[in-house]
Amino acid sequence: MGKKARLKRERKKQAAGFEKKFSELMTKNFQKELRNSEIWDQMVAEFGKEKAEQLLKECKADVKPGDKI
Repeated sequence: MGKKARLKRERKKQAAGFEKKFSELMTKNFQKELRNSEIWDQMVAEFGKEKAEQLLKECKADVKPGDKI
């Protein structure tokens, strides 16, 4: 394995780490904004607080390479 292949593999690992961290931050931000919106009150009224929290935790941002924001 040459230097070029090794560097390419290392860059790929770094990009994957960035995408994971970015997805986590987007998820946290989305969940926070949803809790502060009118939709949250509707979800709690319809499903109850516990079920609404469970549904909120299922909402995740999935960022993939090449996705445009």
